[in-house]
Amino acid sequence: MDERARQALDLPPLPDNDNEGITPVGPYERFIGWAAGLPWWAIILGIVVVVVGYSMLTSEAYRRVIRQLTDNPQVSTDDLFFAVLLVGDKETTTGMLARADSVETVIQQLIEEVDPAEADDFGILVSETQTEITLRTDDGRTITIPKRDIVDEKRTETPDAIQVEVTYFVDTEIVTGTVTDRAGDTLTIRTVDEVSETFAVSRVLSRDEQGELVTIQREGEIITGTLDTLNNTSIKIRVPGADELREIRRNEIVELNLPTLTLAVHDPGQERPVNPGEEVRVAYINGADLTNVLKELNRLDTVDVPLFSVPGEAQVALVGYDSLDDALEATSQGEVDALLYLDDGPERLAVDEWVTAHPDANMSVVLLRECETGCQVMLKLEDDAITGRIAAEDAEAITVVTTEAVTIEVDKDRILEERRMEPGTCALNNLRGCNAGIFLTLTVTFRAYALALIIGLMFGILRVQTNPVLYAVSTLYVEVIRGIPLLVILLYAGFVISPELRDGLMIFDLQWLGDSMPDVVIRLPKINLNDEWEAVLGLSFGYGAFIAEIFRAGIQSIGRGQMEAARSLGMSYPQAMRHVVLPQAIRVVLPPLGNDFIAMLKDSALISVLALPDLLQLGRLYVSRTFRALEGYNTVAVLYLVMTIFLSMMVRIIERRARLPQ
Repeated sequence: MDERARQALDLPPLPDNDNEGITPVGPYERFIGWAAGLPWWAIILGIVVVVVGYSMLTSEAYRRVIRQLTDNPQVSTDDLFFAVLLVGDKETTTGMLARADSVETVIQQLIEEVDPAEADDFGILVSETQTEITLRTDDGRTITIPKRDIVDEKRTETPDAIQVEVTYFVDTEIVTGTVTDRAGDTLTIRTVDEVSETFAVSRVLSRDEQGELVTIQREGEIITGTLDTLNNTSIKIRVPGADELREIRRNEIVELNLPTLTLAVHDPGQERPVNPGEEVRVAYINGADLTNVLKELNRLDTVDVPLFSVPGEAQVALVGYDSLDDALEATSQGEVDALLYLDDGPERLAVDEWVTAHPDANMSVVLLRECETGCQVMLKLEDDAITGRIAAEDAEAITVVTTEAVTIEVDKDRILEERRMEPGTCALNNLRGCNAGIFLTLTVTFRAYALALIIGLMFGILRVQTNPVLYAVSTLYVEVIRGIPLLVILLYAGFVISPELRDGLMIFDLQWLGDSMPDVVIRLPKINLNDEWEAVLGLSFGYGAFIAEIFRAGIQSIGRGQMEAARSLGMSYPQAMRHVVLPQAIRVVLPPLGNDFIAMLKDSALISVLALPDLLQLGRLYVSRTFRALEGYNTVAVLYLVMTIFLSMMVRIIERRARLPQ
């Protein structure tokens, strides 16, 4: 407005100086304005996190719980995997399938597989199916091959017999230990761990000149426990009251009593064919519970004995004798077909010694089996002076490495089966071993959210379709899942869906239409889900319904003209959705997707109901063990807070980068 106009409106003239009449802003006002613009919520939160973090890191109680909740990660480790491997070779043989089993193979099968529900004091009635193949080879030998060891089998029917070519495992052994290196074509496995013991300094006998080795006077120790692993070099037992297995080298053991099962047969009747319905008489010592004995030897499965190469039944009668001498005499005279004897003391080899001392007794020991795992054992260590490497020493005690680690190399080509291959110690060079606590929480969250995005995108697109069937199916999923609590969905995934998938989920049964219909059932292939994937499945399906609604709203926020313009350019509906609508919709839905991701991270605490060692579950275990609820749950809360704040910052950064220009 110029000066003439201002005069016409009777307004006062403008001052000559533009700043004249305006009060200048002072330092106080400028400071208040600057302070008001600061993100005080972030400053206060940062101060709280620093104070709480400092107090936690300087407190030993908090450090202990943090180590547990973070899976106690190491800087570096050699314990890459804990492995149980079946190592051996394959062999192929050709022969004629035997038409009947002998007394010896029937009794051996009885020993290996006994159904305790069918056992009593008078005998065992055996239900028999074919579990092993007995071949008569071209050179006249008769061999029995368990079907579990067969890799490939080819049969040719002939009028007189069955020609069989079998490829099976031979020279197998179980290798148990810790994988320390997987380089090249071999695995380096530590089969014996290093063991250290602490002694009083007064028991030191001598030292070497360099001061690295020391000789200690050690008294023999008697150890009783449950056998876990037994091999040629060491034995691992679980001692009552100890948290970890104790490993002892075999050459340090003076006396070892293992439950030993002996099978001796009467030679004249050893190869007698056993037909369906016939009886095999087995002697045992009165007072010995055969069922519990076999259970202790870990041989209680099902009883399968092939008779004439078809399923059949044979009566196996147990005949009790008051003493071992009476049972041996009866077996040598042919009153019974075989003798079963078990002992876990000094007399455990009595049958084998008796047969060796009586070569004219018409008896042979065909099986001498020691307990391999799961039974009670007693051992005594030798009284000796041991020499070991000094690990630590003070004025009163000295720690000596009494057992050095033993490592072997296994050719990968000779590994027939990985019976167990679990990640080892959590460390920076072995992140696969970080599978508990905060690592498990993050792993489950990322996997579940990735699967939930796929489910949500698919059902979100179906929710905007004009096809009534597709719209009805997607709406049914969204409404049902959103109406069920997430905890119920997790329990359903863990205890309903997972067992059904493990047994082969039935998707079609023709007899649903009536009993007169053919018995036609279609099942999905059997799928074994571990606990972690059960949690991923439950979280993803629970959040998939909410993400589907987010995608539906984002797609519908894009004007109809975008789709019409794309179709007018010759694009198909999928092409238009992929190249035109979805890129714009994703920019719109990024903020709610980020919020759902943070919400899923917090809701992942619910997977503790599936007994997974996530962040919350480990915190609960720590509290139940130490009764320090304040430190335990404080640390859980702070770790969740730190993760959600970090993810919130990442979501904001992604939103700013993906924001459309104004």
